[in-house]
Amino acid sequence: MKTVISIMLTAFLAGIFTILPVPTAQSSDALESQEKVLGFKGSHDPVWRLRGTKPHLIGGYGDNFSYDGSRVVPILGEAEAVLDAEKDRGTAKYTVYGTINPEKDRTYSGEITFIFRVGKGGPAFQEGGVADFLYMHGDTKQGAPVMPKTRTFLSSWGKADIFVNGDIVYKDIMAHVMYTERTRDTKTQAIYNSDKSGFYSPKSPVDGSIADRKGKELHFVAHSAKEDRGNFPPHDIWIHLNFEDVRELKN
Repeated sequence: MKTVISIMLTAFLAGIFTILPVPTAQSSDALESQEKVLGFKGSHDPVWRLRGTKPHLIGGYGDNFSYDGSRVVPILGEAEAVLDAEKDRGTAKYTVYGTINPEKDRTYSGEITFIFRVGKGGPAFQEGGVADFLYMHGDTKQGAPVMPKTRTFLSSWGKADIFVNGDIVYKDIMAHVMYTERTRDTKTQAIYNSDKSGFYSPKSPVDGSIADRKGKELHFVAHSAKEDRGNFPPHDIWIHLNFEDVRELKN
């Protein structure tokens, strides 16, 4: 039964990701014609400087979200990001130590470094490449429903180069950065449904909970555009990191 449910869920989510637009540069008129961005009140200097520690590797090939927390592995490393929400530019560097399984029958071990660069354009909620104080995921239609509706203090989209022990293994791969309230339970690393009787599911995007609204997380994902329905999300390459401790540095 679990296998059947897994196949059905993968097919359902493959459909979701298939219809999602790949971010492309758009004119200001095109952006203005789209739906209003769903955000919340907040203030910050345009330039955000973040440092993340206590990283976790979220899953691997087959399941890159591990909602029940069973495939969330603590690893060593740190992250630094400098992103400008006004000028839509910036970079981030993530360095972790461990083993990743980003695609079928392939693993990499050692010092793994991700160099992220902001891209331009995209749907209205991406605000040109770097967006702050917006809701993401869940039933917001701002990003796929791979997580519950989440207050996102800062988010950016672009490309990344990935190095293992100094050698490049992926170049210009699609990448996404999010600085959010805490979605995962720090003890179980699970993302729960609203009454915590089970785990979050993208099939029920309104039925999710936030672990700690005062806590903060720094997320990083990198993935290909090529389809692979044996993977979740259904792309042939996926890497997902979550930094449990985040500090905002002064400009």
